[in-house]
Amino acid sequence: MIKSINADIKSDFNTLYKSQMLPVLKRYELFRQAIFNKCVMIEIAAVIVVGLLFYIFSEIRGFWDSVFGNTIAIISIIVCVVVLICVPYSSVKKFKKGLKQRCNNMLKKCFGALEWGYSEVDELLIRQSQLFGAFNRISYDDKFTGVYKQTDFSVSETEMLYIVEGKRKMVFPVFKGVILSFASNKDIQAHTIVTTKGDNSIRNYNPASWYVVLVVLPLLWTGYFDSSSRWMLFIGIGLLLYIVYDFIMKRRKLSSVKLEDLNFDKRFSVYSQNQIEARYLITPSFMERLNNLRTSFGTKKIKCAFFDDRIVFAISTPKDLFELGNFHRSLLDKKKVKEFYDEIMAIYNMIDYFKLSEKTGL
Repeated sequence: MIKSINADIKSDFNTLYKSQMLPVLKRYELFRQAIFNKCVMIEIAAVIVVGLLFYIFSEIRGFWDSVFGNTIAIISIIVCVVVLICVPYSSVKKFKKGLKQRCNNMLKKCFGALEWGYSEVDELLIRQSQLFGAFNRISYDDKFTGVYKQTDFSVSETEMLYIVEGKRKMVFPVFKGVILSFASNKDIQAHTIVTTKGDNSIRNYNPASWYVVLVVLPLLWTGYFDSSSRWMLFIGIGLLLYIVYDFIMKRRKLSSVKLEDLNFDKRFSVYSQNQIEARYLITPSFMERLNNLRTSFGTKKIKCAFFDDRIVFAISTPKDLFELGNFHRSLLDKKKVKEFYDEIMAIYNMIDYFKLSEKTGL
């Protein structure tokens, strides 16, 4: 039955591609080539202009020895770099937005209730899932919702960072990949998460905690050996106790679950508020499917959470997913269209694979 449904969708997609999408892509390919060529010409012109300026400046005696000369040189380099970065970025963004607008209505005919530009995977859901470490900067790329076999799902390409501002700005990567949220077929009472072994960026832990410890240590050292700075010792102890307390409290919310499958236990860690429910959810068949899913997406990092009658998967990948075309490659290249189809079908296959539409076991 599953193969039949997938075959029907593939047949509809191929028919739609040949009859409606291909003519649109052919016209938009001319637009892509024009923008691409314009970007190349602007970048070449920027490099030539800067090169000529440097040549002219070098002919002026004493130019490089003056503050004015060095300032002009630095400004020229900055302008060139800005042009080389901003022009392609702006063009790619415009290209991707225009392509989706032209193809969205056609895609609905094939994939059904697929709505682009909106997703229930928002900052609140992400924090509630406890699948990630603390973050203070979040950005989205493609977002969409859909319904398959009466199962609601939301998808969002997401990147999360934790940034420490200061004299020396520090950026901690938290997550980059795709987050998928499905309506659960089970009445979930407790919170359970499954994550790839060794992934410590979970349970809303602050990735900059070790950095705070490095700041605390000099306070302890100075406060201990300098009686006039004893207040620094108390501040350091207070910060250290807070870090330890926060770590312990977050660990108490979800305790480690040991499962009988040793191979799964080597690859994944399971945490839950309820040991019994966790074993009910993480069945041997689910373990096998999750491990196979990690392999099929070609990633070493995958995790999922059961909470509030939802199942959330987070798949780490640097790839730019759900794109019908590439700015730097012809839109008539069927390989990219096939990749897009396979990525959408991977979501439908997850619903079939994990039996999310059934009211019985996983």
